[in-house]
Amino acid sequence: MGRPPRHLPTNRPPEHAAPPAEEVLRALGSVLAPLVRLLLASGLDYARLVAELKMLFVEQARLELLRGGQPDTNSAISMLSGVHRKDVREWRENRLGARVAQGVSVSSQVYARWVQDPLYRDRRKRPKPLPRLGAVPSFDTLARSVTQDVHPYTVLTELIRLGLVNIEARKGEEFVVPNREGFVPPAGSRELFDLFAGNLSDHASAAVGNLLHGAPRLEQSVFVEGITRESAQHLGELARRLWSQARNEMIAEASRRYAADRNRGDATYRARFGAYYWEQDLQSRDSAGDSAQEREQDETD
Repeated sequence: MGRPPRHLPTNRPPEHAAPPAEEVLRALGSVLAPLVRLLLASGLDYARLVAELKMLFVEQARLELLRGGQPDTNSAISMLSGVHRKDVREWRENRLGARVAQGVSVSSQVYARWVQDPLYRDRRKRPKPLPRLGAVPSFDTLARSVTQDVHPYTVLTELIRLGLVNIEARKGEEFVVPNREGFVPPAGSRELFDLFAGNLSDHASAAVGNLLHGAPRLEQSVFVEGITRESAQHLGELARRLWSQARNEMIAEASRRYAADRNRGDATYRARFGAYYWEQDLQSRDSAGDSAQEREQDETD
């Protein structure tokens, strides 16, 4: 007697139609263009990108199967992702569960406390310059209010390295002065790469969730075209001021929520709130495109 045929899965039909594939590819062309520029500037070519994309397709295909209540077998992952079964098997054996979530650094926690604690803010509710040592309010007491495990000097040197604070001498006393621009890590630093990955990943997750008819999430921008360089710079300064206000308010509320929720069993969520500003000279972009076409024609001739 032969083995009885397997029962087919009884999945419910999707509530919404999938986005048109061609429209998705067209949009991704614009999204990926600056990322390809980063790859080329870093010496990473197409072959290296494809090798990484292969594993990302496998990983996301597995998650998609699990979300749909289907078994995440090697065959199912291979069929959905288009990646060969032997590559899927290699990934499952060597890379499954290799991604480790990173916690918030002590320096970030100290800076967040500085922003939200009234003892360490000025009348405009901004983090104020603090004596390095001494009684409350000082940087020493600020750091110790966050952790007793890391010496305030260690926290201070890390904040200096990240460009979050400066040291100024005032009447023979050292003061720790916050950077009014906020957290701006040095170019090429590990912290900047972490911010790059976290910000773009969560922004993309919100946008993709909206495209796939998930619960609507904030993902908006203001766009204007046909202004001068001076106007663009003015809008950039306004954007930084607006972000500074929103950031301080969000940090204060997030800190209060974290303090109230951190010991609860259902405190399993994370959230990110961000903003960005970009300006571009359209004439320069068009000129660059013309030059590229001319060079291509020269090589063809």
